[in-house]
Amino acid sequence: MSKMLILARGDGRAFIGLQGRSILEGLPFPVVVFVDKANVEYFPGVDTEVVRWRNPDDISKAAAKRHAEHGIFAVATLDEQMVDLAARLRTELGVGGARPEEARRFRDKVLMKKLLREAGVRVPEHASCADRAAVEALLAKHRRLALKPVDGQGSRDVSFAASPEQLDAWYAKNLPSASFEAEEFIDGVLYHVNAIVRDGVPLVTASAPYLPGMANIDFAAGTPFVSVMLTEGELKERLEALSTRVVEVLRLGNGVTHMECFVTAQGEIVFLEIAARPGGGGIVLMMEGQYGVNYSQALLLLEGGRGDLIPPIGMRAGQTHGLMGFRQPVAGFVKRAATPDMFSEPWIHHVRIDLELEKFQAPASHCTDFTGLLIFSSRDTAEFDARRTALFERYHAALEIKPLQASPPPNPKGPNP
Repeated sequence: MSKMLILARGDGRAFIGLQGRSILEGLPFPVVVFVDKANVEYFPGVDTEVVRWRNPDDISKAAAKRHAEHGIFAVATLDEQMVDLAARLRTELGVGGARPEEARRFRDKVLMKKLLREAGVRVPEHASCADRAAVEALLAKHRRLALKPVDGQGSRDVSFAASPEQLDAWYAKNLPSASFEAEEFIDGVLYHVNAIVRDGVPLVTASAPYLPGMANIDFAAGTPFVSVMLTEGELKERLEALSTRVVEVLRLGNGVTHMECFVTAQGEIVFLEIAARPGGGGIVLMMEGQYGVNYSQALLLLEGGRGDLIPPIGMRAGQTHGLMGFRQPVAGFVKRAATPDMFSEPWIHHVRIDLELEKFQAPASHCTDFTGLLIFSSRDTAEFDARRTALFERYHAALEIKPLQASPPPNPKGPNP
C-alpha cells in the first residue's frame, strides 16, 4: 500500500502530542519515517529508515527506492530545514503538495516580503546584504538594522547593527552576504500567529505574544522563553486578519503556518516572516491545550488529503494556556536539578526536564534550546503571570550548575528582565 513519507529531522518528541501519544496514531494512511539514528526511538512500531540529513542526494535515492517498492503518495515534514527537500522530493516522485517554487515563497524572506509589500502589507524596509551600498543607506535611514539569513529560523545567526562600525564588523566576518538580508529594526512586541489552512481557507488561527525579554532573540541572556495565548480582543482579530491576508497573497492551499509580526507601541502591526510548518518550542502543545487540535497532526492530515479528519476545533472556555521553556546561558556540569514530580498541579499539562545530574550542559545555542518545558493554563493573563513567576522560581531554586568559567550574576528580576 502506498505510504506518506515523513522527513522527521530534529527532536523526535515533536511527534508527541499534549497527552503523551504519538501524532502518528490513528492516521488513516500508512507512513514511512526517515529519521536520524538519535531519534529513531520515538517511532516504535513505525516503518522507519535511518538517514543522514547532510546527504540530501542519498535521501532522494532512498525515497525513490521506497517509491518503487510500495509507492509514496505524499511527502511531509514538520521541520523548517526540510521544507526545500520535501518540495524537491515531491517533484522527483511526482506526488502532490508544494513544489520548490511554492515552498520558496515561505522560505525566502526577501521574496515573501516583496510579494507582501506589493500587496499592501506593512513589512520592514529591507535589502540584500549582497548590496552593501543599499544596506548602508538603510542604516543611515533607520539607525538600527537586523541582519539575518534569508532562509533561517529560530533566531540563528541573527545580528544587529546600530552604527557604521558595527556594520563594518559584520561584513568583516566574510559571511555569504547574498544569503543574508538587512531590515529596519522594529521596536515592538513580537507575536506569533498560527493558522490551519484547508483549501485556502483558515480553519483556526491562534495568536500569542512572546513576552518582552523572553522571546526568540533572548536565549543568550538565559531568560526563559515565554508565550501566552491571546484569547479575545481587537488585537487578536487584527492579527488573524493579517494572517488570512498573508496566506491569500502567498497562495497557501493546504497546510499550517507560523507567522511572526511586531506590534508597536502605537498599535501598528508589522509583518516579520512566515513559515509553512508548525511553530516550535512547545507552541504546538500550547495551542493544542487551547484549541483541542494538534497543528502537527493537522499538517500530516492535510498533506495526506484528509483534512476532513481534523478534530473539531474550539477554544477552551475560561482557560488561557501558555508555555515556559527554560534556557541555560553558560556551560557547566549539573549538580542539582528540578524533577517532573515537582510540577504536579492539575493546571500544569506538560512537563519536560532535560537535565541529568553530573552531565555536561551546553549553553543555549538557539531560541528553543531548552533545559525544561512547561505547558500550563490559568484563568487569565494576570494569573498566568503569577504562576509563571512562581514556576520560574521553583525551577531555579532546585537548579545548580557548576560553570566552567565565571558567570555573570543572576538577574535580580528573575523572569521579568
